[in-house]
Amino acid sequence: MKKIFIFASIVSFFLILIYRDNINYKDKNDIVPKRSESTLVLNDFNGVTMTVESVVDTKISVLINNSADDPVLFGENYILEVKDGQKWFSLPVNDDIMFTSIAYELEKGSSFPWSTDFEILYSKLPDGHYRIIKGFNIKSQLETHEEYFVSAEFWIL
Repeated sequence: MKKIFIFASIVSFFLILIYRDNINYKDKNDIVPKRSESTLVLNDFNGVTMTVESVVDTKISVLINNSADDPVLFGENYILEVKDGQKWFSLPVNDDIMFTSIAYELEKGSSFPWSTDFEILYSKLPDGHYRIIKGFNIKSQLETHEEYFVSAEFWIL
């Protein structure tokens, strides 16, 4: 009985691996991804800026600068938004995505080069006007749990 259970478990595991792409399959032609209008308040903290250094295929590199009086903390998480007309819209994120829980500390007067492959989180993006948004906290105010957001715009052509 124990051998049958082990054999059935192994077969089930391989079937899941083989057919996992068909589970919860969504035909991209049938479903328009839901997007919501952006409500984030951006660039409201003087001293922290972000500029796009490069966008190559699905990889984006930015430079985060801190000229504020306090060190700031940020992580790997980010948001991409697309501009449609005069409004910005948050892009839907692929299913089953998680971020590594890393905290970067950026001292006053320093810069940090950061990059990511956005295809993992958002798939390949069509041509358009986008912005990347990263949240950060002020190290001396961690007990307030207030998060600020900085953004940088870029184009995919």
